[in-house]
Amino acid sequence: MYLRSIYWLLVAVTMLLSSNLVSAAENFDYSGLSSKTSMNDVQAEIKSTGKPGIVFVTQPWCGACKGLKGSVNEDSEINSILSNFVVSHASGDSLSAEWHAPGESDGYIPRVYFLDKNGEFVKVMAPNPDYAYFFPNANTVKAGLKQVLDGAVGEL
Repeated sequence: MYLRSIYWLLVAVTMLLSSNLVSAAENFDYSGLSSKTSMNDVQAEIKSTGKPGIVFVTQPWCGACKGLKGSVNEDSEINSILSNFVVSHASGDSLSAEWHAPGESDGYIPRVYFLDKNGEFVKVMAPNPDYAYFFPNANTVKAGLKQVLDGAVGEL
């Protein structure tokens, strides 16, 4: 009986601690985040601002997505780079299904898409060529952002 009580106490403490850690990375803390999330709306905003775009595609239940959001939230340098972009966060089943690069079957998450100033998808070198849109942390996202700004991208 005593061991069972200790077990449930440990389970409760673990759940409490993990829920606090997870909630910190539920969303991106970037102040310039666009309210637009659909592909057409984001592409229209990109065209109207003349800025390139970045779209983070995540799911609320995804551990890797929460890790990416937490990494981006904690990186102080990335905010200054993101100010040069239209930044969108597409989260949930319907938006995740809508956001796919042309001709690609990229069903994994998180995915990060980069778009040029015309709202067209551009190819940015991801760390793993088998997962062309998987950027696992802020450092890999920053490298992709810099590629777009430097014009070192390919067309899809």
